[in-house]
Amino acid sequence: MSCLDTNENLVQVADRIATAVKEFKGDRTNQVELIRQVDRLRNMLDEPIDVIMRQWETSHVIAALHLLVEMGALEKMPTNRSITAKDLAALVGIDESAIARALRLTVMQGIGEETEPNTFAHNAKSRIFLRSGAVDFFRINVEQMQAFIKLPEYFRTHTHDDLFDLKKSPFAYSLGLEGLSYYEAISYDPERFNMFNMTMTQMEKDVPILGMFPFASMKEQVESNKDRPFVVDIGGGRGHVLVAIQEEAPAGFGGRLILQDRADVIDSLLPVDIPNIEKMPYDFFTPQPIKDARIYILRRILHDFYEPVCVQILKNIASAMGPTSRLLIGEMIMPDRTQMGGDMLIYWMDFSMMMLNGKEKSEKEFEQMLDAAGLEIVKIWRFHIGTQAQIECRLKTV
Repeated sequence: MSCLDTNENLVQVADRIATAVKEFKGDRTNQVELIRQVDRLRNMLDEPIDVIMRQWETSHVIAALHLLVEMGALEKMPTNRSITAKDLAALVGIDESAIARALRLTVMQGIGEETEPNTFAHNAKSRIFLRSGAVDFFRINVEQMQAFIKLPEYFRTHTHDDLFDLKKSPFAYSLGLEGLSYYEAISYDPERFNMFNMTMTQMEKDVPILGMFPFASMKEQVESNKDRPFVVDIGGGRGHVLVAIQEEAPAGFGGRLILQDRADVIDSLLPVDIPNIEKMPYDFFTPQPIKDARIYILRRILHDFYEPVCVQILKNIASAMGPTSRLLIGEMIMPDRTQMGGDMLIYWMDFSMMMLNGKEKSEKEFEQMLDAAGLEIVKIWRFHIGTQAQIECRLKTV
């Protein structure tokens, strides 16, 4: 028990948890904070061997879910009643004990229920694996684990500079596709490419768009000159950001809302998908064609690349900006110091970005990149949960 924190500290954390539980009314902000405190308490209680055992447990649960997902077992489970392991095994064509063993592991994580001995049923947490986006998210994570496992081999066989070479990503190496960029490697297999797109769609649902920069405050400015582009969303995918902005700025206050992305993405969109929004094929590695827009948005793009590439992208935007133009960078900001109980998302995302020659960045790193591109920070608009923020930038004034 020598590794346990002091009883006084444990009591303090436990008291905070008890108070938060009593006051909890379902608010997402409070929920996230409560989960962090519970995780903090467990981390304080864990002995060193407990840490290893927890990872051992997690790896087995992932393996069990992988088996159930790829064999179609969760899809074949009735959604509104129980089924025996024997009957489910007959439906998927594998051994009954293999199905039962896998399901017991998931039930221990709250994914599904064992209603009677060797009889199982769905619950809310297992039903998420019936949604294509969530399943593809899980599958792409399992595939990325193969790249994780090969990281020691990658670093033993590559130079320090190779990690920053877009054609030598650890992910492409793990697939035997070195020489292709991450996105080329993803696109090499149509099934993998579809999984990637579904995963990005799933993740975007959980990344806030509103609640930071006050788009509604620009009403008078936009209405005073509607010919000037209001918002240009660079690499904006299927336009969900511009659609969301219209909740605060209905129809863009009559100003121009412009969506830019690859031609294949743009061509797949119908007017009904992106009301009040103009479509424009564009490669952000080329100079920005829309001049003097009020706002340029670059959301979840820069973390895909290391600093030199980011500076190139930023310079292309800066070349089009006017004196009152603003660039909004929507990214997570890496804390200056790592502390137990903080937001885990940014740390696992940062490690994941290493697989494709990217990284999450600190406030100082953003300042350095922006300075190199001729830009400066006006204000950082932080979301009230986690590390997500919108960094408001302008052309350097000195």
